[in-house]
Amino acid sequence: MNESAKASGWQQTENQFMMGDYVKGLLRRVRGVVAYWRLLLIVGAIGGLFGLLYAIFTPPVYQAKVNFVIEENKQNTGGLFSALAGQMGMDLSALSGSSGILAGDNVLMLLKSPTLLKKVLLTPGGTDSTTTLALLYARKYGLESDYTKLLPAGQSLFPQPPSGNASLGRLQDSLLERISRQLLSKEISVYKPDRKLSFFSLEVTTRDELLSEQIALKLINEASNLYILTKTKRLKANVDRLQQKSDSIALLLNRQTYNTAATNLFNANPGDVATIASIDISAREKSLLSIIYADLNKSLELTRTALIQETPTIEIVDKPVFPLKVLYTKPLAAAPMGLLMGIGLAALFVFLLGGGSAVAGRPEGVVGSEGGGNSALTSRSQPGSL
Repeated sequence: MNESAKASGWQQTENQFMMGDYVKGLLRRVRGVVAYWRLLLIVGAIGGLFGLLYAIFTPPVYQAKVNFVIEENKQNTGGLFSALAGQMGMDLSALSGSSGILAGDNVLMLLKSPTLLKKVLLTPGGTDSTTTLALLYARKYGLESDYTKLLPAGQSLFPQPPSGNASLGRLQDSLLERISRQLLSKEISVYKPDRKLSFFSLEVTTRDELLSEQIALKLINEASNLYILTKTKRLKANVDRLQQKSDSIALLLNRQTYNTAATNLFNANPGDVATIASIDISAREKSLLSIIYADLNKSLELTRTALIQETPTIEIVDKPVFPLKVLYTKPLAAAPMGLLMGIGLAALFVFLLGGGSAVAGRPEGVVGSEGGGNSALTSRSQPGSL
């Protein structure tokens, strides 16, 4: 028992000794880093200079923000439960039966669709609307000269707003893809300010004030048209089909009315049996066509009413107002940040390459005593072996 207690005590003392040794070694490494204070200041000054140059030569960007709301005429049967769940931070809109391309958070993906954005970039833009938004973006970001050199002499990247991607060449498609990727990854943001509301926010940030405003508004317009077209496509097809049938029946009914008037008894021989039969047949066909025409008109009006009720509304609440919000890096903030980053990186480099491990070696006396103990044990065991 005494030997086990002594062993546990020795182990505890050894652990305490190792922890203290670790702290001492760590402090020694920190003092070693501080000893290189001149190097830290030089690297920090270089970092501060880089931060200052970055702030000076980075052009400002302009942010256009659009707040909009989506209104649908469907009744939400779970309104009470959704309201109660919203107070607790939960969203039950997916359980209420609402569906569609812009239902729920689908709008966040729709507004960042590359196809939709490319269609917007190919629309007229600028103050005179004689060129495309894609060309204006390429000019502002210095991309036009790089791509124009690869075109034949006298040919422009986007001479006139084209009707679609079919009229574009391989080089134009490449530039359009590059612009759309840069916009979607860095300069377009779509989010929901409050999960409990139906409001959405779209932010477009570019180097040109007019470009940001036009891209934001036209992107909302294209998304609205796509949403309404998708939402009402089936009902509109039914309305067109019923309208065509109604027009055909109306034309037949007009012809039959003239035929009935032509074979009226006032203009025919009363003694002719065939004439009387023709008048009855004509009257019967006219009556049948009138019934069919009335039913078609009734169905047409019902379908039109359903189409009106089904057509959603995307209402823009807040539009971008000039002058737009300007975002830029302040030199007085960038220089100290660069200074601190430079000092931090230099200190980390010196700390990692300062020689030895983070745990300092044991004192020489302790190591020597342990070595002496081992040699003594060895010397004791040698006579026994002999």
